[in-house]
Amino acid sequence: MDGWQIMKKINRRKFIISSISGLALATLPRFTFASSNPEVVVIGAGAAGLSATKTLAEAGKNVLCIEASNKIGGRAITDNEIFKEPYDLGALWLENGETNPFKIYGEQNNNFNLYKERSEEMYAVYNGDKRTSQEDELWKIYDGAEAEIAINANKDIAPIDVVPNQDQRWFDTAHMIMGPWEMGKDFSNYSCKDYMYDYGVQEGNSWHCKEGFGSLVKSMFENIKVDLNTKVSSIDWSGQNVLIETNKGQIKANKCIVTVSTGVLSSGQIKFTPNLNIDKQESFSKISMGHYNRIAFKFKRLFKKKAKDNYLYYKIDSQNAKSPEGMGITIKPSDSNLCLCDPGGDFGKDLAKAGEKTAIDFALNELKKIFGNKIEKDLIASHFANWSINENFLGAWASAEPGGFKYREILRQSIEDKIYFAGEACAEDWGTVAGAYESGKKVAREII
Repeated sequence: MDGWQIMKKINRRKFIISSISGLALATLPRFTFASSNPEVVVIGAGAAGLSATKTLAEAGKNVLCIEASNKIGGRAITDNEIFKEPYDLGALWLENGETNPFKIYGEQNNNFNLYKERSEEMYAVYNGDKRTSQEDELWKIYDGAEAEIAINANKDIAPIDVVPNQDQRWFDTAHMIMGPWEMGKDFSNYSCKDYMYDYGVQEGNSWHCKEGFGSLVKSMFENIKVDLNTKVSSIDWSGQNVLIETNKGQIKANKCIVTVSTGVLSSGQIKFTPNLNIDKQESFSKISMGHYNRIAFKFKRLFKKKAKDNYLYYKIDSQNAKSPEGMGITIKPSDSNLCLCDPGGDFGKDLAKAGEKTAIDFALNELKKIFGNKIEKDLIASHFANWSINENFLGAWASAEPGGFKYREILRQSIEDKIYFAGEACAEDWGTVAGAYESGKKVAREII
């Protein structure tokens, strides 16, 4: 099986505020952002919010970007402390590198080392520490599933309704690759039409950044002013202006761009006054967040001789579970010394809810099944990046539910030229950091 043929689908891959006493609130004026008088407020400092802010500022607009967390980058975050080397907690792959704005920026900046992923070295199936003769069986099931989804590409139905070989022993592994690992969702939770629809995106090679994808994003927007730790609770668009209520006070602007995840929007954390129309509200839940969390390990000796960016697939034993109880494994990503174990779908969400210890124990036990119990004594450090319960995201990235394809366009629509929506869920190259970037830029140009 040609690894690149698989990669063409797999590359989608992809608050502390000081409180004031009640008495003080009664006697002191509320802190507000009124002095800035922004024309546009951008809510969220991920790739979409940052690119929108940059585009508006360069056009001479008075723009204010606010972010609920204490850092910029959204789901593209690189940590250098946990393992004492670059570790991407979220976004890892620079998809479609020939046109990816972050890859282009990195190549123009001497602080970053980028390289094209070598797809021919990426795929291996192991039983113990040896490649098995059953690899062909796995890819036969994978190819059959992809073929049936393609045949039904014009139908807004779930893959589970059409994929064959569901009783085969390698089905759960193929399901995990095409579902939780590629989409953050199980075969029952996304649309064939959304999966296969041609949004006009130029597909290309994936690239890696040795310093981390999050480091690229942070560097690219380091000169953009962002008010951090600023959480929005409501947006009132009933009058001539837009009134945005935050934990730091009220902001008044002519327009706002909302770039938060559909997970946050569907949770009701942000109240809209007046209420949005029913279709718009439905779009938040119909273009729903998938779940894809990261359990990372560093070992003394394990994988020392492996090539960088190796993907390890193994036989998942949940046998036709609605959500495969397994994980995708990336060995030495971005030329690091790490092992990333990524469970997703409903199983990944349930594992996230169970907590850090349960998640790490599960991933380590899966690795023991492959390499033996001896690996535990070589373990240096571990970490669990839990996007599912992070209140600022509530998931990994968004895709259409079965029957929800039409809501992609509804989600993108602005409201009375006052409230605009951008982000990876609104992007043509959805589910990617580059797509989020282009979405924010596009909306900003529309406002300009």
